[in-house]
Amino acid sequence: TDNSEFRPALFAKDGTLPYPEWSAIPDGFFLVGDATRPEPAFQKAMIDAVDKVAQVAEADENGNIIGVPIAQFGVINYPGVGLCGNHTKATYVSTTEVYPDSPNSSPEICNASQVACVVGGLDYVLAQQASK
Repeated sequence: TDNSEFRPALFAKDGTLPYPEWSAIPDGFFLVGDATRPEPAFQKAMIDAVDKVAQVAEADENGNIIGVPIAQFGVINYPGVGLCGNHTKATYVSTTEVYPDSPNSSPEICNASQVACVVGGLDYVLAQQASK
């Protein structure tokens, strides 16, 4: 996971110590949107679809997921480049996040949540196109 593999490797590479906002791995699925162009209705459609098949991550006691304030249930919008959605000019972008080793998850649940998210997102986009 991020805390056991990615962040320690990043800190070792950069020669820095973990920052104080070190956060627990979220227990459940969440989306990361591009803070410069969020699509809240699109993200809500995806989270609603996932919520039917898997646990959606709750915000921590500070209202954050991975140290970032939630934009809505199960969604954070991350500033700056570095996540998948930031590398395209597409209208609808989000990065999906789910950890198979969190307490209420498994590889099967992760797969089901990813499928539900894609279907929910496609259904939303198709409905938007049909209404034009």
